[in-house]
Amino acid sequence: MNLRSNFASVARRSKSAGFTLIEMVVSVGVGTAVVGALVMLSISTSWNYTATANYVQMDDQSRVALDKIGKEIRNSTALLSYTSGSAQSLVFTNANGSDSMTLSYNHGMLRMSKPGQTTVTLLTGCDSFSFSLFNRVPLVNSSSFTFYASTNGAGVVDPTITKVVNMTWKCSRSILGSKLNTEIVQTAQIVLRNKVTE
Repeated sequence: MNLRSNFASVARRSKSAGFTLIEMVVSVGVGTAVVGALVMLSISTSWNYTATANYVQMDDQSRVALDKIGKEIRNSTALLSYTSGSAQSLVFTNANGSDSMTLSYNHGMLRMSKPGQTTVTLLTGCDSFSFSLFNRVPLVNSSSFTFYASTNGAGVVDPTITKVVNMTWKCSRSILGSKLNTEIVQTAQIVLRNKVTE
């Protein structure tokens, strides 16, 4: 047996067993890049998940609010009054049931109230809310179906002749302080089915 050649091969293996400085720098750099990519992917995924969850939640709340508002307005016999500006409200009556309902928007919240009942907050985080009032006579042609504004002969809005209420609102949520595109826009035209006609 050749003892000298065995010692030489063991000595060669022990010299090449470690990492060089360049190999260490490259491996740390590659490892850092992989970990950074995983962290960025994780943040992006959680951001998108939160945005989608916000959008779904706002869509559900808007649909529930629209169902409640629609039911009340459809059962109303007349629009008694309205206010516009930063604090908006619509007051409806159901003369058949001796009842009234007030829909109000102020400070980003849409609320519905009835006499003797607790005020219900339908929506929060509303950036805008607007409404338009139309009378019962529609303008119909081959390409569109529109309503005339509820104005009297002097051109002033008259709530007593309102038959259709067009409402639009926009709600949003923030993710880490920025709104991004987590918003829902809802538009509806609701007809007062029980409108008392003169």
